[in-house]
Amino acid sequence: MFFPSGLDEQIDPALLAFVKCHVTSPLKWEALRVLATQDGGWFSVEQLARITHKQPAELNATLGQLVAEGVVDALTGDMPNYRLSEPTAVVLRRLINVTTHSQELRAIIAAYLQHSRLSGPATATAAA
Repeated sequence: MFFPSGLDEQIDPALLAFVKCHVTSPLKWEALRVLATQDGGWFSVEQLARITHKQPAELNATLGQLVAEGVVDALTGDMPNYRLSEPTAVVLRRLINVTTHSQELRAIIAAYLQHSRLSGPATATAAA
């Protein structure tokens, strides 16, 4: 892995697994963080777009990925709404709490997001 040697051994494996599986872009991380602050509240794409300062189209794709991964619940209809699934909410609240106090975990998340950003365009180019 690309993390500094031994650094990821000090962090709870469940939190590391969540980061490695679901925090694969800055927008995913931002959407998850916002949803985690709402204690199970439902949000429309437009509400999330206002809070995150992103375009609804960007968020639609990201939320679709998170729903497919099973970490976000969706209420479909004329205007879909989203919230964290309960197991995700528990893990994500723990992740945010530990991240607040752990410079090491913040470094892991930043490194993983940077790695995702650097490998993302190359992957997209190779797929095209």
